[in-house]
Amino acid sequence: MDIAQALWQLLINPNVAYLLLIIGLWSAITAFIMPGSGLPEAVAAVSLVLAITGLAQLPVNLVGAALIALAFVLFFLEFKLITHGALTAGGVVSFALGSIFLVRPTGTQPGLSLWVVGIATLATAAFFVVGVAAAVRTFRQPVFSNPQTRLVGARGIVKQSVSPTGTVQVKSELWTAVADEPLAAGEHVVVTKIEGLRLRVARVKPS
Repeated sequence: MDIAQALWQLLINPNVAYLLLIIGLWSAITAFIMPGSGLPEAVAAVSLVLAITGLAQLPVNLVGAALIALAFVLFFLEFKLITHGALTAGGVVSFALGSIFLVRPTGTQPGLSLWVVGIATLATAAFFVVGVAAAVRTFRQPVFSNPQTRLVGARGIVKQSVSPTGTVQVKSELWTAVADEPLAAGEHVVVTKIEGLRLRVARVKPS
């Protein structure tokens, strides 16, 4: 038996094809949530192509495939609806049943190993509960602007005369400042612009 034939026999092993399918789905979800690196996309593409190639030679049960797809939908809905684990539990059951039914056993072809199904089910549940949930929480966090940009419009006081460069105190912090006109120590100023690590300020005119 040459190498190509050995690899083909390995690929049409239902357990190997099943694991390639699960790895491909994990990688595709990772690429969808955290795009950009290229590695999850590559792993998903290779794994799914190999999995489909192997499964195409096996007596696949479409009901099993549909139950696995339903499981991933339930996992995602858990993050949207927050059912405190109800949809996750349904997803685990759907995934396990779909995996068991995925490959119909025949006289010459056994079905999936229950050990492989059990490990894949627990790993998939952990993947969603821990990994995907953490990623979703990260994306849901509010985006904060650069703290320095909030200084524009803030008022401060001149600590060292600005002519044209000096020091001002804004929000309890000392900054190097520049101004279009000389400013004496003790004068009140307002920040009009941020220029790198310096603030451009102007005198606060009395009301």
